[in-house]
Amino acid sequence: MKKFFYLFLVLPTVLFSQKNQEKHDYFVQFNTPQFAKKVNIDELFNHKAFKSFNRESSDFKLNDFISFIDKTKPVVIHGNFTDSIAYYQITFPLKDAKGLKNFIQKRIDNNNLDTSDSIPSTIQTHSKYAVYSPKNEDYSLAWNNNNFIIYGLVESNYTPVYDYGLAADSTAVAYDEEYYEEGVEDAPIEVVEIEEATDDAPPAIEEVVLEKRLADDTAVKVYGDVQEDEEQEYEEAPVAVEAYDNSYYNKWLEESRREQEQARREKQEKQEEQIALLFENEFQFPTSNKINAKADISSWVDYQSVYGKMSSINYLFRTFSPNANATSYENTVKGMNVDFYFENDKARVEQTVEYSPSLAKVMQKIIARKPNKNIYNYFPKETPLAYMTYHSSTEEVLKSYPEITEQILANLPFDKQDTEIITDLVSTIVDEEATATLFDGDISMFLHSMEPYEYKYTGYSYDEDYNQVKEEKTITKTRPVFTMIMTSTHPTMGDKLLNLGVRKNVLVKENNYYVIKEFTEVGKIALLKDGDVFVITNGLNYLNNGAKSNFSKQVKKDLGKNYMYGNFDVQRFMKSLLLSEDFGRETEKMLKVSNQFKNIEFKSSNKINDNKMKVEMEMNSNFSDKNIILQTLDLVDYLN
Repeated sequence: MKKFFYLFLVLPTVLFSQKNQEKHDYFVQFNTPQFAKKVNIDELFNHKAFKSFNRESSDFKLNDFISFIDKTKPVVIHGNFTDSIAYYQITFPLKDAKGLKNFIQKRIDNNNLDTSDSIPSTIQTHSKYAVYSPKNEDYSLAWNNNNFIIYGLVESNYTPVYDYGLAADSTAVAYDEEYYEEGVEDAPIEVVEIEEATDDAPPAIEEVVLEKRLADDTAVKVYGDVQEDEEQEYEEAPVAVEAYDNSYYNKWLEESRREQEQARREKQEKQEEQIALLFENEFQFPTSNKINAKADISSWVDYQSVYGKMSSINYLFRTFSPNANATSYENTVKGMNVDFYFENDKARVEQTVEYSPSLAKVMQKIIARKPNKNIYNYFPKETPLAYMTYHSSTEEVLKSYPEITEQILANLPFDKQDTEIITDLVSTIVDEEATATLFDGDISMFLHSMEPYEYKYTGYSYDEDYNQVKEEKTITKTRPVFTMIMTSTHPTMGDKLLNLGVRKNVLVKENNYYVIKEFTEVGKIALLKDGDVFVITNGLNYLNNGAKSNFSKQVKKDLGKNYMYGNFDVQRFMKSLLLSEDFGRETEKMLKVSNQFKNIEFKSSNKINDNKMKVEMEMNSNFSDKNIILQTLDLVDYLN
């Protein structure tokens, strides 16, 4: 039955596809009507990639279930883990409620045949809805003529702090001080009596007397004989082995099972109470004004709720009462949208972070900084396999430290006046302008190639006489050729660090750059400093030396509108791997992947509009004859 639930849970992820304005901590909407314009839903779920779920002998036929769903309406996953009743809910619009009931009843009948439980599972039918809670699962299923839901309660981190001082481990042995301190004498010490041996006396025997006081104060003596004469032969007496009685363990196991079943049943009863509230007063399909109906999949996450649940800082201070005035802070991240679009030639993801108006102004100052133009002189001559270039203002980050950390500190059990002391202290100690010169905020990384190299190591083998023989061996391995470029406007720190490396015999100067003396598997690492620009690379020959290239000009143009930009050329990267390493039987599959996808491009605008910062990512296909979802399923089926 667990497989049954997992398939229901995963289904909307593949589907893409209560007018209730209550607050949701997360909300995911699969805009099936929008996606159905691009892909035939029946064709999608009859794809060969799902053949294991659609064969006649399958316990769960995916295409049968899809036939009950109304594809003209969206599918929604939403929930709340900050309420007193934390829950998740998956909602499907129905077009054939009777068919769904028969589908579930068939599953129940099959399970009842396979179980020894004297009480069979049944569907509970009410006047306005029906509900079924599988015995071995934590969720409940419910439906009426128009909607089908999977509903479950979850634990919340917002419940009162558990008092570990009052907790008792049911498996631990209780320590009764009265028992050990009153009315019980100290246990007797083991006494060993040894008789001196005479010439005509038999070999000496040690007599060991051990008294053990039992619970009823009965003293028990145990005698043991130790024979000293090693030459004397004797026949060892057989030892009676008492058969192990596992009845206690079986009893404990059965009780634990019953307790788990009881807890599950109580949880399901609570779930069914909540389900009744949903259906008795006319079920309302869940909606959210945070959702983008134009996307194939649109999701919203309340940042404050997620942060409060997952923050390690909040966990560290879990024994304190939370700050009741956290919502009064001005500089906050309100939430995050992630929208997915699936076209014939590409898949696109847009992530949008929404700030409060005051924090949006701060973030705009941070990302508005223009890149240091000198970095382009050391960009690659040719377009690399992959690259990412990021530019922000470290000085603005340091100046805006109080505003940026306000939401983080708001989750701690301190008043606003207390946190202001912390931020004022940091701002006083740190010279923002001077500190920012150590790292201005420019960083660019490039992957030029994957190159083979010979790796030598000492191995061991054995000769004809099985003597170990040491020998030098050589194998071919693959390593990345990369470059990282940063900027620092500090007038002396960079040169002093390089000189320190030379004095400590770590670096050696060659021409206008420095080389790390110890050769590693990464190759020859060179460090180059030219004014504000600092370069770390194992591929000097891939770089321009003080001149711009067509590639650097294109990136400069892209950075005119974005503070972050990057690209991963999937096709070239895979082929570079294949040329540098032998993958044997996997070679054909890797070629198939390299031919399928072209590149992954990502960028983020240096403009914040409507208090929202957007990050976009695109995965481009080499083909456009069918939707990229179907292309991906074709590839999955081929690889399997």
